[in-house]
Amino acid sequence: MNLKRILPLIAIAVIAIIDISIYWNVHLYYRAEGNTEDIDKKIKILERANQIYPSNGLVFYELGKAYFDLGIQNLHDRILSESYLRRSIESYNRSIKINPASLFSHFNFAQSLLYMSFFYPSSDISYYDEYRKAALLAGHNHQIFYEVGKIYLSRWPEISEKDKDFTFGILRKIASGKEREKLQNLMQIWDLNVKDYAVMEKILPEDAVVYRFYARFLGEKSLSLEKRQEMLARAEFMEFERAKKEYHAGENDFLYFRLKEALTHFKSCVNALDRINFYQSLVQQTLIGSSEFIELRKSTMLNLAKCQIEMGRMLEEVEGDLRLYLKLEDEVAEVGKLELYLRSRELIEEKLETSLDDLKRLSFHILLSFKQNRYRDIMRVGNILRESFLVVPEAQKNAFVNILLLIGDSYQKVDYIYDALEFYEKALEIEPDNLKTLLRIRQNHERMNEEEKIRETDKKIEKLMAPREKIFKNLLINKEQKYSQALNLDGREIILTLHFKGGRERDIIPLICVFFNGKVVWESYLKSEGGFEGEKVEAEEESESSDEADKIVSLSLKSNIGKNMLIVMPVNRPVNLLKIIYR
Repeated sequence: MNLKRILPLIAIAVIAIIDISIYWNVHLYYRAEGNTEDIDKKIKILERANQIYPSNGLVFYELGKAYFDLGIQNLHDRILSESYLRRSIESYNRSIKINPASLFSHFNFAQSLLYMSFFYPSSDISYYDEYRKAALLAGHNHQIFYEVGKIYLSRWPEISEKDKDFTFGILRKIASGKEREKLQNLMQIWDLNVKDYAVMEKILPEDAVVYRFYARFLGEKSLSLEKRQEMLARAEFMEFERAKKEYHAGENDFLYFRLKEALTHFKSCVNALDRINFYQSLVQQTLIGSSEFIELRKSTMLNLAKCQIEMGRMLEEVEGDLRLYLKLEDEVAEVGKLELYLRSRELIEEKLETSLDDLKRLSFHILLSFKQNRYRDIMRVGNILRESFLVVPEAQKNAFVNILLLIGDSYQKVDYIYDALEFYEKALEIEPDNLKTLLRIRQNHERMNEEEKIRETDKKIEKLMAPREKIFKNLLINKEQKYSQALNLDGREIILTLHFKGGRERDIIPLICVFFNGKVVWESYLKSEGGFEGEKVEAEEESESSDEADKIVSLSLKSNIGKNMLIVMPVNRPVNLLKIIYR
């Protein structure tokens, strides 16, 4: 009877002792964890905690960290350092036996094994296995994926095919996060230890942002130009596919009168299209069909305008989008449909207006008529203008010039050359520096074989054209800075040459990208030997002066009438642009 009474008391006492031991062990663990300065003191506290209760995996984990730190701090003393690292490995091993699911114990265990194998290669345990276990236990912990992936990538030549496949999987998750710093670090490790483009392509997700980042890295590191351009072409194709999805989503929302959502999709489509510079032309691929691209842009601009009209916008608020659409649309029937739509919304009259009160509105209506070959209706407006005395406000002068040019073009279409010239000259009186007007006048003089007037007009045109040679004084274009130069040209094909300053820098050859009117027309390294298609470079001689010779890029380009935009962008290092010449 006495034994039965004592046994519960003994059990309670044992449980109490165990609870107190666990409590005191945990107390000492937290006390040691907070001690980050005195490692020796930290180890004494943790060892004491183990004496009280030797089954807390966290205590062994902290011991492993402490011994690892001491091992790294004492690398100058081989015996002492190896001893600390072995204790670290033993501690992590005990921690894992207590809690096999601790990803941090597996990871730090692998770290200790890695350092031990590097400095004192005698351990039989594979740190690769421990890293793999840590990653498999990580779940959604991308930081562990990142750290493990870096280790595997840095030892790429020596790891097994199984480990390589495992690395592809975890690094693809990191790359999908699109964190610039992590992507940069992974690419740096790849560049130092792998430099196999097929490996990087397996790591990268199919994403335009990631592909552009990779292409930028390749350019900055002066790596494969072909691979860089291929990545940019593929990124642009993805942008185009995204633009199509945005357009179809906008169409669907527009159909159900969700106008705000539709407008957002159409604007997103335009933004995606604007980012396409047609790098496919440099890699001789046709990923984006030219006609498909134009059709998508054309349809988007039309629906963008219609969406705003349905939201209550006035004609002047959407005229810019409609003019961009009409610039691309050559089908008379399609322009006719637009005119009917605008009439149904009471934005234009049924017949071509003859009122001169709103010249901007009249200019747009005449453009609609001109695109539909209704030249006689436009000429009727011209006759009214002949009989009118009109004072044009400054704000509407541009619209009035457009009206005069369209009237002149209409007369020219029906071979009334003298009447066309009359309206062109009226337009020139208002804007003497209008290159488009002068080119039309010159064309009329050619048809009338008026050689003297052709020469006079040519002189006026030449004054408005961009200088055939533009010399710069110490113009430095920094890396990834876009230098823009507007060129007023007459629409003919030109040979454009860019002169860059030579130099003695042989470590980084400048990579230059040239855009013309929104399209990439040239991208390559400025080398003094070899050369590339579309480029003329000076021959390099075996002398110091050859290094200082100008590097010349020569391009054959089709210009637009009026303003043309040239952009020069160094990709990997600053360059000095000396002059621009065209002929």
